[in-house]
Amino acid sequence: MKRRGGLAWVLSTGGVLLLAAAPVQARGGLGELSERLGRALEAELGLAQQATELERAVIALEREQAGAERGASVLEHAGRQSLQQLDAYREARDTRERLVRQRARALVKVARGGIARIVLEDLGDERPSAERLTRGRDLRWLVRHDLRELAAYQRAERRAQTERLQAERQLQALSVLATVHDMQGELLTAAGSATVPALERAESTRQQLLWNGVPLATEDRERLEALQSSQAELRALRRDGTEGELRRPVQGAVVGRFGAYTDPILRLPMVRNGVELAARRDAQVRAPAAGRVVMVAELPGFEQVVVIDHGAQRLSMLGRLWKLTVAEGDDVDAGAAIGRVAPKALDDGLGTTAYFELRHGDKPVDPTPRLSWGVDEPASDAP
Repeated sequence: MKRRGGLAWVLSTGGVLLLAAAPVQARGGLGELSERLGRALEAELGLAQQATELERAVIALEREQAGAERGASVLEHAGRQSLQQLDAYREARDTRERLVRQRARALVKVARGGIARIVLEDLGDERPSAERLTRGRDLRWLVRHDLRELAAYQRAERRAQTERLQAERQLQALSVLATVHDMQGELLTAAGSATVPALERAESTRQQLLWNGVPLATEDRERLEALQSSQAELRALRRDGTEGELRRPVQGAVVGRFGAYTDPILRLPMVRNGVELAARRDAQVRAPAAGRVVMVAELPGFEQVVVIDHGAQRLSMLGRLWKLTVAEGDDVDAGAAIGRVAPKALDDGLGTTAYFELRHGDKPVDPTPRLSWGVDEPASDAP
């Protein structure tokens, strides 16, 4: 263990340095108090930076877990599809094999009348009747066709079997990865459990010293500025990895909340990845933040949609639109008009709305806490 200025640097089990502030000692002279303030600022800054790194690691781990879950879902679907194909190919192969056996028996029967030579070999100079020749050629063609199809079904069956085995192996690998993710999550949780209380103690020590009027030296002012910057970054990361407020796309309250809900028409449990904002038909819809339009399309249930890339893996989607005024590749400012609210194609019990979805990476996040409403408008109790 290495000591520096009364601070203990401890290596945690997760490989993260945990910095613990030394107990505040009895009051001394101004110089000693100033020195204690410098140590407290240094301790708090180190802990704030560590907490920021831990929050980044948690966000990255959540994204990896989400990606692995999606991959597993895709592989499970592929495995089921391969199994269905395998069953279908086997059934078709069995049917074709039965047909080949029936025609083979027919060949044996006609062989007794000398027709087998017509079916299975060239006749040279012999000239059988046209009818016998046609029947023989047809039968020979059918047998060859059946054999080719049987071989094709067998190849397709082997391919489906291979695809199923590959999907199973990849699922096993993802299962191992999920175990690793769980272990990483436990280590990050343990590191966070040690860091957060230490950060709170360091902050309390620093605030107590400042409240007592201890002056800040030049280097302490620089530490305080760095600390404030690190705290702002940590707060932003804790808001699901996003930063800053969002402009309100339309002037309505939230009438369809983020997350699980019960559809008022279908009476079925559903999940909403964004929010529904009450709006008038043809009301102006504005960009929630600056960015670049990366997709303009029509999606079933959402009418026309506009997807904006805000950088730092942040995306927003505005739906239930028409009369669009932007195109893919356009750069837009926060509050820029992108289109108007369309009449809703299907009644969902919420009235006319604009749909707003926010994502950080692949993860949908609730935009409600970050919406800048301008005036206080209570959200509706509707689902």
